[in-house]
Amino acid sequence: MKQFLDSANFLETITATAEQNSADARTVTAGLSEAQLNWKPSAEQWSVAQCLDHLAVATREFDNYFVAALARGGNRVQHPPPYRPTILGGWLARHVAPEAPGKLRAPKIFKPAASSAIENSLETFLAEQEKFIDFVRRCEGVEYNKTRIRSPVTPLVRYSLADAFVITVLHAQRHLAQARRVRESLQFPQS
Repeated sequence: MKQFLDSANFLETITATAEQNSADARTVTAGLSEAQLNWKPSAEQWSVAQCLDHLAVATREFDNYFVAALARGGNRVQHPPPYRPTILGGWLARHVAPEAPGKLRAPKIFKPAASSAIENSLETFLAEQEKFIDFVRRCEGVEYNKTRIRSPVTPLVRYSLADAFVITVLHAQRHLAQARRVRESLQFPQS
């Protein structure tokens, strides 16, 4: 969270972090077969493919909210302001960060496919990442701290566009770390 609070250019920091998440996804899936991508450590745990599918689904669910926020325009700024989290947005960001203790249940709309045969999980994740990065770049000049969006999970929850960006990239880091742990599991199939 500190990297976003201390950033001289918040949108560039978000973009760079999202690009690093894409690179990390390529690394964690490098050389894996579809069977390995879909292997689950246990019935209750997600496979690497499910981690990527979950991230793609969660990012896709924000698309319409991002587009609507940009269409409203909101306040325009000459210089990018520093990130200032809302109370709720900051709380959510801290709870989805990779270092956050404990597990959170994925909301129903963000659940990955239950199938053990998810195909093209990396490509789907990367495509959603590209759309997200493109959207962040289009927000140059938007007062992202004051532009509000509602959560795709519930209409009762609202936070800033900036919070949504931070939540998206931290959430990806959390599940990419989870995918890495699956791959490093002693039971992980080697072929």
